[in-house]
Amino acid sequence: MTQAVDAAVIGSGPAGSTAARLLTLWGHSTVVVTRRAARRSLAESIPPSTRKLLGYLGVLRQVDAAGFYRTSGNTVWWGNAPRRVERFSAAADGRGYQVLRSRLDRLLLDLAAEAGARIVSGATVRSVDLRDRGARLEYETERGARASLRARFVLDCSGRAGVLARQGPRIREAACATLAIAGVWQRKSWNLEDPSHTLIASYDRGWAWSIPVSSRSRHFTVMIDASGHPSARDGGLTAKYLGELARVGPFAAVLDGAALEGAPWGCDASVYSARRFAGRRFLLVGDAGSSIDPLSSFGVKKALASAWVAAVAVHTCLEKPRMREAALDFFDARERMTYSTCLKQASQFYREAAAAHPHRFWTARAGLRLDPGVREADEEEFKSDPKVLPALDALKAARSIRLERAPDVRIERRAAIAGREIALQDTVVAPAIPSGLRFLGGVNLPRLVELAPGHRQVPDLFDAYNRSAAPVDLPSFLGALSVLLAKGILTTL
Repeated sequence: MTQAVDAAVIGSGPAGSTAARLLTLWGHSTVVVTRRAARRSLAESIPPSTRKLLGYLGVLRQVDAAGFYRTSGNTVWWGNAPRRVERFSAAADGRGYQVLRSRLDRLLLDLAAEAGARIVSGATVRSVDLRDRGARLEYETERGARASLRARFVLDCSGRAGVLARQGPRIREAACATLAIAGVWQRKSWNLEDPSHTLIASYDRGWAWSIPVSSRSRHFTVMIDASGHPSARDGGLTAKYLGELARVGPFAAVLDGAALEGAPWGCDASVYSARRFAGRRFLLVGDAGSSIDPLSSFGVKKALASAWVAAVAVHTCLEKPRMREAALDFFDARERMTYSTCLKQASQFYREAAAAHPHRFWTARAGLRLDPGVREADEEEFKSDPKVLPALDALKAARSIRLERAPDVRIERRAAIAGREIALQDTVVAPAIPSGLRFLGGVNLPRLVELAPGHRQVPDLFDAYNRSAAPVDLPSFLGALSVLLAKGILTTL
């Protein structure tokens, strides 16, 4: 029997469950096909910056109520730098979550089912045929029964399994072939200044991290070169794990008196991306499209954000077919940008570690080449430009202003998220921001660029802006205007 649906979702991690839930809530028939959960589950740290996204997705209350162990920060030993303690905000909503992924995945899948998504558990996808008029997905249940779906879109949210991604789009970073070996340790009380902290340390031939999931239980994971890894069957994996942990100096005192619970397990943790994240009938969402080093604890947030954009893109395609190409291109560019940004951040960590540990594990990663053509407009980078403060001071000191748009600056209609849809909206494009930028500190830049030449006083320009766009406070307005001047987007006559 073949069921016709709007969207078939492969996988039920944070990306799959979130995309399925949103599409169902937005009126589209959605089926999730997922294997049974793995026997062992990694722990992951979710920073407090994810709370805003969880709230936007409508699941913050449920995540808060789930009783995940809360964390107040990180303790880091990296490269040649001394121990660094990174503390989150002291406010209740400034704490992050330490989660067992299996519990988080179950929670998000239950929420997708509550929204009305159909869940096919314990099933294996056998084939996906991406036809012009609709995709056909065939799967097999644990009892051997076969069934199929005819879907307008297939969302591959299968993580590293990459049901669709492995058929051609996936690109591995050869320098970043990594094996993660994890174990669960128990101790009545941990010898730490703050037992809730994630611990991160580099060492001579890899790096290690530890996440608590309760006051007594901690996961310790080592990240090592994936070549020639030992077998678990002959006890080699346990010996390798304990040997690597012993090399992580800062963890010795932490593990003193702790007991390893059961045998450790290994899994692939290599870095990869994709040649293309979306096609006419498919999207590679979350870790199915790309995977990053968990150095920044950004993995779950990345998956949730990817699912949100994927759901918006598919919703747009289903509701406004004429926007299909723009929506899918937007998703592809967004995923490409996210991967590039994460890789750039990780590369800085690699270089710092290589300076302290000249082992091939680090030197290979430190030499990783980034794609200079993929670069997102970075709001914080703009604000920290040394030319911004002088521009702000000049604005404050000026008795009057005469501003004009620079000749090489354009206002273009480009794809952007507007609620649940991808829409074409005015965007400032300039040599300083080739990818385009619409907002800076909440200020609508195209509107400000259009208004600026017609006013001679900053207060008048401020009032005119707030009458014609969503109002902002004066500091945000002056900050955006200063950046436009510093970047040469607006010039003074």
